[in-house]
Order: sequence, then structure tokens, then C-alpha cells
Amino acid sequence: MGMLIFTMMTGAVAAYTIDGDLDDWGVNPANNSWYATSPARSAVENWRAGPNSDSISPGIEECDIEAMYVDEDENGPYIYIAIITSMPPEGFDYSCGGSTVHLITGDLALDLDNDGIYEYGVKLTEDSRTVSGKIGDVFRDPTWVKITTECAQSQLSFSNIKNGTRTGDATVVYQGYADWPWDNGAANYVIEMRIPKSALGISAQGDVDLCATVSCTNDVIMIRDFHYTPIPEFATVALPLAATIGLFIFFDRKRRREGE
Repeated sequence: MGMLIFTMMTGAVAAYTIDGDLDDWGVNPANNSWYATSPARSAVENWRAGPNSDSISPGIEECDIEAMYVDEDENGPYIYIAIITSMPPEGFDYSCGGSTVHLITGDLALDLDNDGIYEYGVKLTEDSRTVSGKIGDVFRDPTWVKITTECAQSQLSFSNIKNGTRTGDATVVYQGYADWPWDNGAANYVIEMRIPKSALGISAQGDVDLCATVSCTNDVIMIRDFHYTPIPEFATVALPLAATIGLFIFFDRKRRREGE
């Protein structure tokens, strides 16, 4: 009964464990399984190898973003995102013109109304050049900046959040990818996250554009027009829920009387 009520209240719940293992997405590049199980959406752009090899070189493998995936709880509380990247969580020191440039992962950008403005972002690095807070903090109306301009490409005009209004917390795991540890001489990592729809201000269905990059914007990966659903307001489920509970009580009492 409790499970029935939970299902009615939240809709279809996606079964993703936020642990950095992408088996529950149906993904394992070591077995050439690059694309997530439907209805999840996938973008795959692994440089030099794999399907849809990126035609633009990221310069070094550590700047390569191999893939991104997204799914949701239909009429439920969360959006789920996974990214495969070669950028370490702590960043990477790159020798450039006699000096050293510290490269980092970009923050996740979300455009929920398809107007080309990324009005939400999720913090994915603790680098002091970015907005203060912790990894997983969700920000509304962020000021986006490009952190690394030296020895950098211009595939995107921004990489990270400088400031914004914090709206909630995403659960984020950023760790080495055990199933596919190396690619083109560099280690691989998974960034997996669960974002509350409430932190994104979602109150109606719509389409979101997702963007992930690195601080030099040498690589950019996007998923466009992923359809998301809202969490039903209590009033929309209260009557069906009450009716279900009433039917359960009625048939339970009837069964008990017939068994006497």
C-alpha cells in the first residue's frame, strides 16, 4: 500500500544510484556500450575513438569530454545527469608558453526555456576562481565566466559560475571510472548527479538544453531539448489517492467479512 501511494505521488521513478558506476544507465565504453538505455538521452563525442569522434581536437586528452547522459523521474522529483570526462576532479596543470595553466572542469549549465541563456548552473569544482560553495550547489541566474583564457580555444564563451543565487543542492559523485579507466593515455572520470527539480524552479513541463565544458572550453558537449515533467501538485493527486485508499479499505473489509 505504501509503495502504491508513493508511486501515485511521484510518477515513474528512474532507478539510478549516484555512485559513479554507469551500469544502471546501460553504459560501459569498455564493451562498446556508449549509449544509455531509453528513455535516457545520450551525447557521445569521444575524441579519436568511439562513435561520433569529435572532429575538433581538445588539445590534450585531459580536456576531452567523452559523453553526457540525462534522464528524469517522470512527474517525479529529480533530473539525473552523467558525464564521462578526462579532466581530474582536482584539475590539471598544463605547460603553456613558459608558464603553467591550471585547467579545471566547467560547471554544468542548464537552459530551461530554450532562449540561449543558461539560467541555472550546478557547481562541479571547488576551485577558488569560481563561485564559493560546495560541489553540487545549484545556482539561479549565474554570472558565467571563462576561467582559462591562455592557450585556450573558443568553442564556448564561458566555463564556470562566478556568482549567483543558490537554490538547492544536487547529489554529485566525481570519481575515477573503474569500468573504463584510461583513454588516449589519460585517466577517465565520471561525474554523476541527481538534481532536485525544485532547485531548478520546475513547475511545468518543458525542454532543457544541457551544456558541459572545461575551463579552457577546448571541448563542449551538449544535449538539447530534453523533455522534463513537473512534480504534480498535491491537489492533482489528492482525489485519486483518496479514491484508491477508499477502494483499498472497501475491498479489504469485504475480504475480511467473506473470510469470517
